[in-house]
Amino acid sequence: MAKKAHAAPGRPGRAAAKTGRRARAIAAASTVAVALVAATGTAIGAVGQGGAAGSGAPERIGAAPHVPAGATTTGATASGTKLHLSVNLAPRDPQSLADFVTAVSTPGNAQYHHYLAKGQFASVFGPTRATIAGVSRALKAAGLSPGKVSPDGLSIPVTATAAQASHAFGTGFRNVRLKDGTTDYLNTSAPSLPANVASSVTGIVGLSSVNTVSGHHSAVRRASRHSSATAVSGRSSRTVTAHTYTPALCADFTGSGLTDGTDYYSPGKLAGAYGMSSSATAGAGQTVAVFELENVDAGSIAAYQSCVGTSTSVSNVYVDTTAGAGAPATDGSVGVESALDIEDLIGLVPGAAIIDYQGPDAASATDQNVLDVYQRMVTDDQAQVISTSWGECEAVESSATASAENTVFAEAAAQGQSVVAASGDDGSSDCYRATGSTAKAVDDPASQPYVTGVGGTTMTTSGSTTTQTAWGNADGGTGGGVSSRWAPVVYQGGVATTAKRAVPDVSALADPADGYPVYFQDDSQSATPVPGLVGGTSGAAPTWAAAVVQANAGAACQANGRVGFLNNALYKAARSSYPTSFWDVTSGDNSVYATGYTAAAGYDEVTGLGSPKEAGLTTALCAATGTAATGASTFHPLSSPKRLLDTRNGTGWGLSSIPTKKPLVAGGTAPVKIEGAGGIPSSGVTAVVLNLTVTGTTGAGSLIAWADGTGKPSTSNLNWTGASQTIAASATVKVAGDGVVDLYTSSTTHLIADVQGYYTSGTTGSKYTALAPARLLDTRSKVGISTTSKISNAVISLKVRGHGGVPTAATSVVLNLTATQTVGGGYLEAYPEGATRPTASNVNWSATGTTIPNLVVVPIGSDGNVSIYVHGTSHVIADVSGYFSTSGSAFDTVTPLRLLDTRQTTALGAGKTLAVQISGRDAIPSTGVKAVVLTVTVTGTTGSGYLSAWADGGSRPTASNLNWAQGKTIANQVIVPVGSDGKVDFYASSTTHVIADVAGYIG
Repeated sequence: MAKKAHAAPGRPGRAAAKTGRRARAIAAASTVAVALVAATGTAIGAVGQGGAAGSGAPERIGAAPHVPAGATTTGATASGTKLHLSVNLAPRDPQSLADFVTAVSTPGNAQYHHYLAKGQFASVFGPTRATIAGVSRALKAAGLSPGKVSPDGLSIPVTATAAQASHAFGTGFRNVRLKDGTTDYLNTSAPSLPANVASSVTGIVGLSSVNTVSGHHSAVRRASRHSSATAVSGRSSRTVTAHTYTPALCADFTGSGLTDGTDYYSPGKLAGAYGMSSSATAGAGQTVAVFELENVDAGSIAAYQSCVGTSTSVSNVYVDTTAGAGAPATDGSVGVESALDIEDLIGLVPGAAIIDYQGPDAASATDQNVLDVYQRMVTDDQAQVISTSWGECEAVESSATASAENTVFAEAAAQGQSVVAASGDDGSSDCYRATGSTAKAVDDPASQPYVTGVGGTTMTTSGSTTTQTAWGNADGGTGGGVSSRWAPVVYQGGVATTAKRAVPDVSALADPADGYPVYFQDDSQSATPVPGLVGGTSGAAPTWAAAVVQANAGAACQANGRVGFLNNALYKAARSSYPTSFWDVTSGDNSVYATGYTAAAGYDEVTGLGSPKEAGLTTALCAATGTAATGASTFHPLSSPKRLLDTRNGTGWGLSSIPTKKPLVAGGTAPVKIEGAGGIPSSGVTAVVLNLTVTGTTGAGSLIAWADGTGKPSTSNLNWTGASQTIAASATVKVAGDGVVDLYTSSTTHLIADVQGYYTSGTTGSKYTALAPARLLDTRSKVGISTTSKISNAVISLKVRGHGGVPTAATSVVLNLTATQTVGGGYLEAYPEGATRPTASNVNWSATGTTIPNLVVVPIGSDGNVSIYVHGTSHVIADVSGYFSTSGSAFDTVTPLRLLDTRQTTALGAGKTLAVQISGRDAIPSTGVKAVVLTVTVTGTTGSGYLSAWADGGSRPTASNLNWAQGKTIANQVIVPVGSDGKVDFYASSTTHVIADVAGYIG
């Protein structure tokens, strides 16, 4: 079926209607408007997982694609229509792949920059041979002829007629006429496969030919001061003479009457603006690949090389096409995108090698072709940096295609390849050209989690001063906004506080009014390439690719390993040294078709983090490996808790110089710097004891804490059951080599983190001795106090040394504090007697009748006491479970692991005791364990009650570790002695489910 380019519809500008993109001329006389090629790509159904092993019943994979807005159906697709498909397979363990990418991208992790070798992906993360064979058998059984699996094992090619595909996948096909007159086909139902293989398939790409992929560049203008609307007539011939490397360019530009730094930016001027090197050898030893869906005119590339005085290696790899196929790059339109991408890179990194990966023409390319090109770029693994200036509206692209791309880009990250993508030129309304919608939308692949989205700016230099604003005007603007597909990403935590992945990540020059000098071929104007100027985020993406190439070529990356997946390092740099690494763009907007987003200080959905400051950025991107502290550890209490994070006022939240006061969004992650903060040493820390508080909750949720750069565990540290709650829990969290811990919440909430103390691998701290739990304070029954009245806004002096087994040599005590029978809202603060009362709380409540516990580690005052301040009104209970001193045992961290979850078996009955094996599980030794650090959670509570934990074989204590009211889900950290048989016991006074997650052990 014939296909054609999807023409860009007219633009309803901010002030006036517009059609196409503005064309500004530069010949000796006038302006030539060159139409932007709008390309096409395939869309199919969303991805579904599941299926019972061994079942042959068909199972749908995802959903059928939607008919595009403005399109009409025109009947059934001819049965003989040939389809080129790929059955895309899931990695054998998607979470392990994600964890590996995180590990190789995190300084201090043992795997940092230890990327997969070329060709290694299939054997490590690709589907198993059995999975591939099983899917292939199912396809053959359905009457198809599957081809050879891709080198990475992620896709099986299939060529079939529409009739064969209809029979094999249980779907019909229909033709649709798009709003521009193009006729395409799409499947009417989600494809199906037998259930025993469907769970291994992420999607089938190629069942639809509806496509809107396009290059993100402006119309090209000829290089001349004149800008009348009169078309240039006739043909001319011009010779460019080669000369030595001159980043300011040759006379075709310098003699054009236009000003470098105002009307355009030469490679030298652009490199200077961003602090990049400007030399004939910049990027030496590196390879960068560009993604293209059109021919490139070799003569234009040669003309540019002659003008700038370079001899950069430019080679071609053809994917799903051949050399010479497709439309020639001779009409002033085809080939402009490729010329911009390649020539920008030649000017900025002339010492690098460039590979042009070319697929079929955009006008006839399908999503399958697009995916094939990306997959070839990754499986070839020749380039350290990949740049793409092509994309399509995220809402139009099928979930199957997006999912397949996502896995390919994860593969690139695992191999240490950096991928940058233009964010689009349609402002906040990325779908406008595809569907006519002015609603907010973003571009794929710029929105992909493993891709760095690059937005655009307007830049002007006057003398020694260069200014930048967001690019956005009547002719186009930087793409940006919030993804409709991808969940919040860990690396954007605290920087982009949006409900889903925010785009772009960074930005660079894009405005065609002061854009990029190029040579291009237009046979209607000249027999030889002519100089022109062009803009769009298609220029910004290769500019950022060049910045990464220069970093990789520098001494620091040569010593510490290439950058690889860029986003983890970018956002870490922004948190630690934002003004040093980024040029913040603080004005302008991307309201091209409708009200969009506005640039502001710090991150925004217009220009992202901003533009590169190469020197500072290279230092951050090429950081030394670092080493995580490990082994037996001793404890260092803080004399007073220090607040490291408070999203309510921006403490520790946002960029290094620009805090934010927005809450942590549902599914978001807050990275918290531990080492070097709050009086904690800058190295050698193995774990930290935090008091974590959620407040202003918006619904039920949970919190997970873990070491940055490692996989998020399937455990929890804090739980809450509704909106408008304030609740706290203590957590002992392993600290990664980069000195950071991550905090994830499943629902939107403000979050506070106060550090009580930390562990180091040295022997200078104190050691732990576990005690049989004993009650030191209970205001309900005159234990440790002379009253039975509730305490209101007063301080309790609690005797600790010489009580409950705590010796006079103890320096800190571990207490389980419980507030019960509360009146209104309030909190408890525990601190050494005689010290100034801290501003950090330990136990919080927000309603009358609450019962809430929390474990605290408190230094003991010189008089042997600790003080407990009650803000509000409540009864207070304090149970001791151990102490720190110069004697005792050291602490070892483990990767958090769930040791018990009675929801998978049977609830713990009222008055019943459950023994749980501790020793020999996870990384816990089978012998010599004296105590274990657990987060214990009760849920599905059937009435009010309490839970006690103790060493198996001992007597059940009278003290409790958790207390709850009916229907509540409550979590608390406990440090419980381990019996000689390696077990601990849990007793519940009323029926409840019990969950126990381990954080470490004392031994």
